[in-house]
Amino acid sequence: MAVSLQHQQEQYAELIVKVGLNLQPGQCLRIGADLEHQEFVRLISKTAYQAGARYVQVDWMDAQLARNYMRYAQADYLDYFPAYEIARHRQMVDEGWARLALVGAPASDTFKDVDPAVMRRVAGLRAKNLKFYSQAVMSNQIQWCVAGVPTLDWAQQVFPDQPTDAAMSQLWQVILQMCRIDQAEPVAAWQQHNRNLKRVATFMAQNQVRSIRYLDSTPAPDGKPMTDLLVGLTDRPVWIGGSSSTPTGVEFQPNMPTEEVFTTPHNGRTEGWVRTSKPAFPFEREVADAYFRFEQGEIVEFHAATGQDVLEQFFQIPGARRLGEISLVDVRSPVNESGLTFHETLFDENAVCHMAFGEAYPEGLEGSATLSPEELHAAGVNESDTHVDFMIGTPTMQVIGRCLDGRAVTIMHDGRFSDEVLGR
Repeated sequence: MAVSLQHQQEQYAELIVKVGLNLQPGQCLRIGADLEHQEFVRLISKTAYQAGARYVQVDWMDAQLARNYMRYAQADYLDYFPAYEIARHRQMVDEGWARLALVGAPASDTFKDVDPAVMRRVAGLRAKNLKFYSQAVMSNQIQWCVAGVPTLDWAQQVFPDQPTDAAMSQLWQVILQMCRIDQAEPVAAWQQHNRNLKRVATFMAQNQVRSIRYLDSTPAPDGKPMTDLLVGLTDRPVWIGGSSSTPTGVEFQPNMPTEEVFTTPHNGRTEGWVRTSKPAFPFEREVADAYFRFEQGEIVEFHAATGQDVLEQFFQIPGARRLGEISLVDVRSPVNESGLTFHETLFDENAVCHMAFGEAYPEGLEGSATLSPEELHAAGVNESDTHVDFMIGTPTMQVIGRCLDGRAVTIMHDGRFSDEVLGR
């Protein structure tokens, strides 16, 4: 018997609250959501209170309001940041509020007439004032989860040839499938998926992999391989796949869906070049067909067929020219096999291997919880006021690991994890 969309949405809300966030009795919850998400937010809040939430706060977001501010506010007012925003975020950290971000791509042309320099200025001001909050999230001091909920604009970007209602219905079904709601026991399916990802992370740890080479030998227009990038890791790398944990041992799923296993690279040990395989969206502006070349961990050359002006502003952010994350994603992931481009990082980054410029996740370094900012810096953990993912994986990519003892191990062949990595 067919299961109704309403029932599946209820299952999805329960999965987010109980597995994604693993919300604890008496804990407060902060939700960020688009105005179009109101029905699902009501469902989340009901589920959260039933799970014992003390209080649920919703921060409604609207891309048009953000556009109006950046297009029409007087230039000298763009440096204003209200003190109450700092105070409330400080309270959320101090009291350990869980954080849920519901995402859905805005209309592709929302910010097309906004100067990227203004977008960098506004984003940078917020990032600097709320740095303590983003650090608490990225170091897993609190549970956090990012999940997708359709909007009309997003649905029509993913399914441009479909009528609005059909596009919304299709996007809901795709999201629910990728989050395993179509399984007989969604929670059990997530637990098995979590074990599979951790198996890859265990292989990387047991083999003491210290560098990763991404190689796509397909000839580029210049005759060289499309990608030949060597990423050196820190001296004490930790690979993370699936769930994470707070310092008190509360396990949660940061991304739903998730197909990646990732770590923190050393910010001075990347050499070579790489080309993107899917669009990325710094400042909510598209960047596509981009090329990046590194020397000693830093971008020294870049260009993009779409979004060159965006990259020029993006790389002016301190720390943005260095890597904060590298990941491994099998091209057989459900996201990639859907054949869809989602125009939303949460989904597109879980289609293929990706890298992120900017702020690093401290959990990717062993013992990071006890290190000072200075010690993290000395260990090569990158610091920045941004963190943006760029997709680089392809069906013709090889990924080779170099181990501490000098051995080379094949991690991926033609974009797929090797049998050795999967324990077959």
